[in-house]
Amino acid sequence: MKLICAFLTAALTAPLAARDLNVPVDKGWMHAETGIVLRPQLAGLMRTALQDATQSERDVTAQFGAPDKSVVATIYVFRPAIADVGMWFDRSRTALEGRSTFKNTSPATADPVAFAAGGSSSLLSLRQVYASPDGPFRSTALAVVPVGQWIVGIRMSAATLSAGELDGRLLQVISAIKWPNTSDIPSLAATPINACATPIAFHKAKQIKPSGSEMLMSLIGGSMVAKQQAEQKDSPAPISTWCRNGTATTEYGIYQSDGRLKGYVLALYDAGRVVSVYPSIMGQIDDTGTYSVTLEDVDGTVSTFPSFSALPDPKQVWELINKVSPSGFAKGKTITLDPKSLR
Repeated sequence: MKLICAFLTAALTAPLAARDLNVPVDKGWMHAETGIVLRPQLAGLMRTALQDATQSERDVTAQFGAPDKSVVATIYVFRPAIADVGMWFDRSRTALEGRSTFKNTSPATADPVAFAAGGSSSLLSLRQVYASPDGPFRSTALAVVPVGQWIVGIRMSAATLSAGELDGRLLQVISAIKWPNTSDIPSLAATPINACATPIAFHKAKQIKPSGSEMLMSLIGGSMVAKQQAEQKDSPAPISTWCRNGTATTEYGIYQSDGRLKGYVLALYDAGRVVSVYPSIMGQIDDTGTYSVTLEDVDGTVSTFPSFSALPDPKQVWELINKVSPSGFAKGKTITLDPKSLR
């Protein structure tokens, strides 16, 4: 593995400005890594925009709309750090419900509906529709569909359609997408994220500079996980049971895996980026009890930040990644460290 020591100044890897994908409006677009094809028209909706927030089609957004703008749809294709439908539905739902346009909406069902989509006959996807008593839309809807290790999110809103009518239109749009020809992969049905039965009690922890060996172990470990996930392609990720700790915000949700009380992840916004907070490898080896903080982006880049002396409060982690420079990066076979971050 190639090692480069360099001075880093960015506090958090800022996403590049979204670039337009130059596809004629009357032509379909195929996502190279998944084989998904978005035709120029989906169930009567015309494609009006197609953009990528990365340089490798890891975070693509497509806009569709009816000619009279009575129905609009946005389709997201992204490669999440954790390929869990429930988690990204939870993040998307939080983002939708947090918008002022939809603050008074009411869901048509108490829980999201599991359904089959994307060429699968299994109930691996989730959707939910909402009625809106005021504002520019009468209804809005959300669906999240897995494609191997990728996620396709669909949001739709309608000016005149009822929630039930929009649900039917949503299913038409999903059916109009050309999904890759993959055989069903055994998996559990998608389930919504629930509140943790035993949530972690957070306390403020002391931020510390990691040792060089600790930084390397965190980056190598995170990079290996990212590489393994990238190589799985159509295979499902190892199944984990996630629950949500506390109340989610637009900025992040706190998730615990399989009842673990010694770590958590922050799923940032709603497009696949995740911060992991777990006991560091070196902290377990030398019995110091330190916790590492790593961020995995949709392009597979892993960033490591200063460690904590104990399990930190998520608010500390959020402040850290927004205000403090990463200690190092890993992507592929290249690791970059900041010498000034070493203790």
